[in-house]
Amino acid sequence: MNEKSERNEEAGKDFLFQKEHDPGRTIQPGCPLAQIPASVWKDILRPPFRKRHPVLWIVSILVVLALAGSIVRGVMADGESLGEEPALGLVSVKGAIMDVSKELAWVDRLAREESIRGVLVRVDSPGGGAAASQELYNALCILAKAKPVAVSMGSVAASGGLMVSMAGQRVFANASTVTGSIGVRMDIPQVQKLMDTLGLGKETLTTAPYKDAGSPLRPLSATERAYFEGVLQDMHTQFVEIVARGRNMPVEEAAKLADGRIFTGRDAMARGLVDEIGGMDAALDWLCAQTGVDRDRRLVRRPEDGPWLQRQLSVMLGAGVAQIQQTAAEGQQPAFLFQW
Repeated sequence: MNEKSERNEEAGKDFLFQKEHDPGRTIQPGCPLAQIPASVWKDILRPPFRKRHPVLWIVSILVVLALAGSIVRGVMADGESLGEEPALGLVSVKGAIMDVSKELAWVDRLAREESIRGVLVRVDSPGGGAAASQELYNALCILAKAKPVAVSMGSVAASGGLMVSMAGQRVFANASTVTGSIGVRMDIPQVQKLMDTLGLGKETLTTAPYKDAGSPLRPLSATERAYFEGVLQDMHTQFVEIVARGRNMPVEEAAKLADGRIFTGRDAMARGLVDEIGGMDAALDWLCAQTGVDRDRRLVRRPEDGPWLQRQLSVMLGAGVAQIQQTAAEGQQPAFLFQW
């Protein structure tokens, strides 16, 4: 700040002080500062926002940086090529299969990338939602029509995890992998005793007899039980047909394995559910032989969702609220599961 600016600022402070503490005192009319209202001087001399609210200032900067980074990563993920050299892609199916939107987008991208010559599907899951498992299976089947797909079962590939594995052209399992559990489960929470204990109740009006079927506030009637068993049997039949088609075996033979039992990888191989005993290395060897990709090439993995800071800020800004509400709602509603 130059000397003239400093003199003007000091004069402004003196004028503001005089106006507040000695309003009757007059200012020389020749002074240009006398023409500036006191309210203007207050705004001019007020400390900036970053000094008045340092914490909010820092949080604002972090939010802007996180959002900007997310936008940049999104643009790069959509527009960048995965490379021009031949490579193998990796699809990881880990944990409960519920929301598969990210996996579906990644499978679709691998299918469109010319440099990706084959795909390894690593399954380490006890299954999950019936529709989610089937949706991921269908996407992998479409992928397998365009490129070789090998499946490597980890510790667990049961129920929905087994269904997803049926899309592979070659299925590998460790000798002690837990697989099988072919069948459908329906969970209906029951809270009527708790409601009675608390002295709470609820009345439900419906326009159709099955609209309130599966309510957690009362046991199933005989009619409702038969109704849901029919739905479950339809899903079970679809599961059996997927296994039969994926393993190229008669439906009757697949149905014999669909009693909910689990199998070790070695037992599953003997029953025709897997092709070979081996881990990821064995599956990669098969893929490389099918595609001609160098074994030393690194697997192309799905980009991470973002750094720790971005994930925390997303939760702070409410991005995780919808997921929390969905989880709470699912806990009160019947759930159809291909899950061990």
